[in-house]
Amino acid sequence: MPALPIPDHEMLKAWLEQYQIEYYLCSSCEGLHLPQLQDMNGIYDAKIEIEGDFVYCSASIELRPTGVMPAHAELGRLNAHYPTLKIFVEMVDDTLPRLVMCHNLAIRPGIEEAQFIYFVRDCMEQMEQVANDVKKMGVIFYPEEDVEAPSPTMMH
Repeated sequence: MPALPIPDHEMLKAWLEQYQIEYYLCSSCEGLHLPQLQDMNGIYDAKIEIEGDFVYCSASIELRPTGVMPAHAELGRLNAHYPTLKIFVEMVDDTLPRLVMCHNLAIRPGIEEAQFIYFVRDCMEQMEQVANDVKKMGVIFYPEEDVEAPSPTMMH
């Protein structure tokens, strides 16, 4: 039985291109960013990357600061409803809080092209569904919300 290939970034790019899954490279990381997910209202970042012996598919949604507690309260339900994804809230001092979704696939034993494509499509589908669920919760931060409302005119 022939050994399965252990993919590198070049092989992942070739597979994505072959199956017409759009991606782009950015200058700040080695991830293959997925515009199909990033174009969804609310998804801030979505990418595929190799880290160690795994390929990761991850996406994040920026949350309103007041949406952290309601989002955190829903984590149990979301993780139970989407069992292949790991969903958690990430809070870093200098950025908005984010709901992060990720899934991984071990590549050390080798993987087939069809297995990788199934993994990517399944991740994208589930992440779209999570984004729609989170949107219904009303906790997503939209950049246009950041614009300050004009101050009311003072009356004497």
